[in-house]
Amino acid sequence: MSVAPKTVASTTTLTPTVAPTTAEVVNLDVIPDWGGAGYDAFVIPSYVNSTTPTAATNTTKPGLNDNNITVPAGVSVTFVITSIDTGVNQNFTGTASTDFTIFNDSASGYIALHYSKGQSVSKLPVGHTFTIPSLNINIPIPADTLVTFTYTFSNPGVYQYLCETPCGPGMGLNGYMNGYVIVTSS
Repeated sequence: MSVAPKTVASTTTLTPTVAPTTAEVVNLDVIPDWGGAGYDAFVIPSYVNSTTPTAATNTTKPGLNDNNITVPAGVSVTFVITSIDTGVNQNFTGTASTDFTIFNDSASGYIALHYSKGQSVSKLPVGHTFTIPSLNINIPIPADTLVTFTYTFSNPGVYQYLCETPCGPGMGLNGYMNGYVIVTSS
């Protein structure tokens, strides 16, 4: 699934120069309160203006949000995750599970911070993570940034992705801070 980044509300979409040599690009937005107060979500950008879910109430969960991703096996996939959430929920400390780059927008342009697989990450303030537990992928997502990484899924299957950072009632809720990467035979 290839979807172009887009502007959400009054935020500016970060579009640094990235020269992927991949066959697939997956774009996801991290949007705070997508399904009501505290229901942050991974959202496919093309859905932002067309399928806003019904907000949660004191007695109901939020409406459905389809954030499942389909990609072919054996093809390099670049994930571009744009977080418009400004909340910092914890500090991330660990080892980079795969190469990734964080882009921060500044008055003088984009600042890129690259981490290589195996590199130590210490006390990085984050709002969320993009984690695929069964593949040991755990990418920190700092507040108000764009994060990119590339991965090749070797085998067809269904892989759950989620946020491991405590970020409200949307955690663990399908379509919010939980979704699936569906990998098909090439």
